[in-house]
Amino acid sequence: MAKAAWDRQSEKAVVSMQNELLREQIRDSIAPFSPLWRRRFAELNRKPSMVKTIEDLAAIPAMGERDVSPSGDPIGMSALVLQAGEAGYTLHGKGPEIRKAMRVRATNKDAYRRIVDSDTRATSYVFTGHGFRYPIASTRNDLDVIARAGARLWSVLGLTSNDVLLSALPPGATTDHVALQYAATAAGAPALFPGADAASLQDAIRLAPPTVLAVATSTAPQILSELADLGSLRTLLLVGAPTDAERIAAAHGLSRCGAPSNTVILGVHAPVGARVLWGECRQSAGATGYHTYPDLEIIQVVDPDSGEATPGMGELVLTQLEMRGSALLRWRTGDTVSAIAMAPCPSCGRSVPRATGLRRAAMFANLESGKSLDLRSIAGVMSSRPAVRDWRLVVGRRGRDGAMSTVIHYDAINPDDPATAIAVATDIRHVTGTLPTQLVAATRDELATLSGTPVSARILVG
Repeated sequence: MAKAAWDRQSEKAVVSMQNELLREQIRDSIAPFSPLWRRRFAELNRKPSMVKTIEDLAAIPAMGERDVSPSGDPIGMSALVLQAGEAGYTLHGKGPEIRKAMRVRATNKDAYRRIVDSDTRATSYVFTGHGFRYPIASTRNDLDVIARAGARLWSVLGLTSNDVLLSALPPGATTDHVALQYAATAAGAPALFPGADAASLQDAIRLAPPTVLAVATSTAPQILSELADLGSLRTLLLVGAPTDAERIAAAHGLSRCGAPSNTVILGVHAPVGARVLWGECRQSAGATGYHTYPDLEIIQVVDPDSGEATPGMGELVLTQLEMRGSALLRWRTGDTVSAIAMAPCPSCGRSVPRATGLRRAAMFANLESGKSLDLRSIAGVMSSRPAVRDWRLVVGRRGRDGAMSTVIHYDAINPDDPATAIAVATDIRHVTGTLPTQLVAATRDELATLSGTPVSARILVG
């Protein structure tokens, strides 16, 4: 019986496949080649071999960049890179590749070295991160995986080799730019990457009228306002999980630059730490969430406050499969989702896990200083104070000046004791480098009223 396509397997088959790939990833990559994870498994008093299923994986505490490099020094993130080599390749490589390498070795040592290096040597890097920028490594074989995912993305977006891509993303070593390049290459589609300069983009439009325009979600209205003659356009890709308001702003921009009225707006997104882009299917026009690649990653959800596994809404956690550059296992992305949908997409029919209600970097707030405030760090402080019984963190922009505001409402055992507020403020400044805008003593009823329908029970992002 022929094997079902990557996006047409039953939910049972997807789970079975992911369990098998997870065991392989831990046995042949994480356990032998990651000193970071060897230490972490020892601290958890667990053996890597104990993680056999997705359920077992969910029992491992999720981790993020500050767990690897508490100081925020990008150098510390080198601990994520797998320390593989020739000896490890012969022990943990895939059988067909090892047999091919051994045949080649007898006659051509240089060719043998290239085969080994393709699987074990980190040669390419992209930079990612919210709180601070850090590199994620890929081997040569990882790049083949990224290209394969790119071809799938092209299909999910409803594009073909006849489409012409124009990218307004700043060229650079970022997942967004590199993954988009590989997607166009794998699909055999013409692509131009002139950057975000309006004059260069307009020259590219005259040279090769695009059918697809990719632009960063945050800069889409501005860039579209500077372009003209987009009559050939049929798809606008907003890179970075657009909100409803950002989609509307982009649609207004399209109407002013000569794009056809039936141009489809789709979001593509790479969570922090990822090396591939997820996309919304063309049939749904963005209504059914971001389609993932079940043989390349496992996506799960944790409570943003506690970091514990939880069903439904919460922070997105990523585990990468089939890659041997950097090891990302139970990686906290800072994005939030309303749910992980496992049922086939009602629009395109693809039976892949979908991240629905995705909000990019929802666990981070951008301050006027240019720094990013990790809301999870504040949650850690509040949850660790024995004098605080309950709390709510309300994040939003002030109406009078648009400045970012972080207001903490807390229910203390002794609300009249100023020492509680002082201790909380001191700890928050220590872990985040800044003070909250305001600390407000509150009752439990007042905290319950604040909650409403938040992303999480305690962190309320406006």
